[in-house]
Amino acid sequence: MDSLRNSRGLGRLKAQVSGVDLVLLPGGAVWWPAASTLWLSDLHLGKAAHFRKHGVPIGSEPTLATLHRLRENLKAFKPSRVLLLGDLFHSDINKEWSPFADLCLEHAHLDWILIRGNHDDIPDALLREAGIRQMDRLDEGPFTFTHDPADWLEGFGYHVCGHVHPGVRLSGSGRQRLRVRCFLFGQKQAVMPAYGAFTGMHVISPTKSDRVYAVTEEAVIEV
Repeated sequence: MDSLRNSRGLGRLKAQVSGVDLVLLPGGAVWWPAASTLWLSDLHLGKAAHFRKHGVPIGSEPTLATLHRLRENLKAFKPSRVLLLGDLFHSDINKEWSPFADLCLEHAHLDWILIRGNHDDIPDALLREAGIRQMDRLDEGPFTFTHDPADWLEGFGYHVCGHVHPGVRLSGSGRQRLRVRCFLFGQKQAVMPAYGAFTGMHVISPTKSDRVYAVTEEAVIEV
């Protein structure tokens, strides 16, 4: 990573990574203006329905919240491409696929790319119908995009991935402690937060050279 400089604006955080200007967004996406591309990772759609199938009473609110956030990002930035960094769907296909496929068809002019994650076992026919291209990795500009941090390879571009669902503990007055999602930028690799509203979180232990940005629905904050 050549540099990572940042500035604030409207809850967003502008950063420069490997000489490329990016915007880190509340909710956990990244806007790459020069390539008109929105990055997001680990939506885990279908997870709520999967739990309901096994007797856990969880409503459809997490899926609706995730798709609402995505619609708002599409409306705000009008990308030409959406890059999904794996674990788009959590389990076997269930009825939560339909509203996402409908969203893709509403925005059929966009180039939807799915970087295959360990949870992604979506039938090719459904991906084609929704207009989604699937691949294992994408090398573009200074970046290499995959799903898993373990995919990092020496000699390739600055690695951007997801999978881990990174989080950070924040401490406040009165011994208050809160766990929130975060972006993790290292010297050679960035790990995206989970974009889905119904996902777990792994609290990270960053090194001194890492940059960590806490993510809420309203803001991105360097910690």
